[in-house]
Amino acid sequence: MEKRSPKQRIVEHPLYVRHRDKVRFMMVGGVNTVLDFTIYGLLVSVLGFFAVVANMISTVIVLTISFGLNYKFVWQSKKSKRETAPRFVIISLFSAWVVQSGIIWIIVTIFGTDDVISLLAKVVGICAGTITNYLGYRYIFR
Repeated sequence: MEKRSPKQRIVEHPLYVRHRDKVRFMMVGGVNTVLDFTIYGLLVSVLGFFAVVANMISTVIVLTISFGLNYKFVWQSKKSKRETAPRFVIISLFSAWVVQSGIIWIIVTIFGTDDVISLLAKVVGICAGTITNYLGYRYIFR
């Protein structure tokens, strides 16, 4: 019997194989989220940007990185980048600027704009945006 490495056992496990796209999506999402929060936090807390403006700036930067990671690593798409990129941008901007920013605006309007409230609002927005992104990306990359 051939000895398999721990990595091989994981990637060949039936549960991982069945949910590979979701696992990879969450991994890339985790990296994107950390980067997004870092940029957003610096813009709001250090540079004094309004929360919605900071969200728009941070999401555009992360969007660029996210496309490459989703295209190659998560979905391993065979479709052309020319075909998928515009759709990716539309879904991502809708998620970030409409879903996330809308939730952020509602929360900071009701509870105020201090740093903690702004960051908590961003967390709630990201959770809602994650669902929008997964459903949309699944459609465009497959």
